[in-house]
Amino acid sequence: MKHVNGVKQPVLTDIFRTKETFEKILDISAEGLMVMNRDGIIVYVNKSFEKIHGISKNDAEGRHVTEIMENTRMHIVTQTSAAEINEIQTIGGHEYIVSRVPLMVDNRCIGVVGKIRFQDTETIKGLTRKILKLEKKLRKPEAKNPDTRYTFKTMVAFSEASLETKNMAIRASASQATVLLLGESGVGKEVFAQSIHNMSSRCTGPFVMLNCSAIQESLFESELFGYEEGAFTDAKKGGKKGKFELADTGTIFLDEIGDMPFNVQAKMLRAIQEKEIDKVGGEKRYDIDVRIIAATNRNLEQLVAQGKFRKDLFYRLNVIPIYISPLRERRSDIPELIRFIWEQLKKEYGIYHKQLDHGAVNVLKGYHWPGNIRELRNILERLMILVPQEEITQEPVRTILLGQGAPAKSEPDGKQDLHSLVAITERKAISQALISANNNRSEAARVLGISRALLYKKMHLYKMMDN
Repeated sequence: MKHVNGVKQPVLTDIFRTKETFEKILDISAEGLMVMNRDGIIVYVNKSFEKIHGISKNDAEGRHVTEIMENTRMHIVTQTSAAEINEIQTIGGHEYIVSRVPLMVDNRCIGVVGKIRFQDTETIKGLTRKILKLEKKLRKPEAKNPDTRYTFKTMVAFSEASLETKNMAIRASASQATVLLLGESGVGKEVFAQSIHNMSSRCTGPFVMLNCSAIQESLFESELFGYEEGAFTDAKKGGKKGKFELADTGTIFLDEIGDMPFNVQAKMLRAIQEKEIDKVGGEKRYDIDVRIIAATNRNLEQLVAQGKFRKDLFYRLNVIPIYISPLRERRSDIPELIRFIWEQLKKEYGIYHKQLDHGAVNVLKGYHWPGNIRELRNILERLMILVPQEEITQEPVRTILLGQGAPAKSEPDGKQDLHSLVAITERKAISQALISANNNRSEAARVLGISRALLYKKMHLYKMMDN
């Protein structure tokens, strides 16, 4: 006893001499503890042991260890006197990390202490995966992904709707939750996806994009999940990594998610839930650590009701829905968007002497923009290339917006080359088809009498695919 102000106080060594108090301390442990004597008879178990084995203290103590514990080696340790540390043992269908330590007195084993880790091996595997992912990130240079040039700093947002959407996206960046970007075609969904990635903790990881409407249905699964060597005829030697594997430790952006084939959606759901994929033609499963950002201009709830989109996948994707307003609902953004895009086009084409006057900007601001920011960029690009004047007024703007063609870019003799004529005509036809089809690309391709694949090829050629 220790004396404090003349009063005897118990010290720790005195407390440990009390068996009841000592057992209370051991019961607090989350690890299952058991002690047996040299004959294999259990003399003590704590509460965690009772919980793991589903047996009471009274039923366990006094019985042989082999009657209570499946796959035990406790009685073997009494014979070998060799400790077994951090071994795997199956208990009740779950794998646990266990240790068996002999109690030695005068070089003679008088019993064994068994310790069972309360976490099963799935938790250990999860921690191991996180450590490996962290090591990958630490090995990567602290540089921005070259495929993600857009950030919230460069995002144009002046209207109330734009500011609210931008702030919501910024808040979403801080989490690892799946984001679903909603809005009409051309409103800037890829800009938001890249900005969210660049502000997230995954900013040094890859940003991988897949346009679900641009992939043939027969190739979709291998494109998304990859394939093993020999999976099919002409399969690449050594196989191929899919978009999910390429995006590991980073972000995958699934654009036009509403066009994902129904037969692929079940595998997609499993990848989200289990955080693992299996490649086409393979049996091995691959762990993935990917943040998903999806986007669509379609009504997914309507597709679910029509049986064209899985309800369970919709709920997995619709964790943080962010609606991006069409350009006609945020007209106060248009002047700044014009300035921002015009500066980009100057650098892209090396044309620095042209500018839009106040009247031209007002005409652009008053237009209804069914194609949103994509159409705005398309019109500005045409104005920069095709209008010969250094200061562009409202007249050529009205001419292009009304679909009456643009001032011709002529050769010195006044003739226009065939290539330019074809390009102007094709771009105009595609723009008008998209407007008439309310930006439904499949319908626009049907109106034009071409395949959807050819439409996408032309849109890429004429830089009409920017989100």
